Amino acid sequence: MKTTWELPEGYGQKYLIDLKDNKKQFWIVNGLSLGIVAVLLAVFALLLWKGFLALHFEGLPVQMIVMGLGMLAYIPLHELVHGVCIRRFSGKRANYGFTLVYAYAGSECYFNKRDYLVIAAAPVVFWGIVFLILLFLLPVNWRWVPYAWQLFNLSGAAGDFYVFHRLNREPDTILCQDTGVKMAVFDRL
Repeated sequence: MKTTWELPEGYGQKYLIDLKDNKKQFWIVNGLSLGIVAVLLAVFALLLWKGFLALHFEGLPVQMIVMGLGMLAYIPLHELVHGVCIRRFSGKRANYGFTLVYAYAGSECYFNKRDYLVIAAAPVVFWGIVFLILLFLLPVNWRWVPYAWQLFNLSGAAGDFYVFHRLNREPDTILCQDTGVKMAVFDRL
């Protein structure tokens, strides 16, 4: 099935992923996010102990400002990567917005499974590679900054991981319409 702006005849909604109003899905995603944070903090402690990362008081205030500004910039940049992929597969600009809990890039388009899996995974993969490269390029006392960004990247993408996992188990005939924090999955009736 191709990505399309019209729901094909014979298709109906199979289920809805609603990370804002569906409390079960909300808690699964937020629990996953906290689990990712816990694992990455344990790895952080190990990397500090092994000397791959270092924290020095000298320069720490500047590093904390850089880290904070990077995290603020990351949120719209993450959504921009979703938006670039949405435009690539739909031919139209994504809709951007914020809710109390989430930032989002969405579209009224019906994306095929392959295209939507790329849209869901693209930001965490792209920024993950960027932060990993920075981790190895920066001096040891600055490495904790891109590590913190990576932690933010991976834990903040818990919703994307959840959606990717759910859709990856679906048949190739599905279509996905992601308008923001709600994603409807359609299939042949």
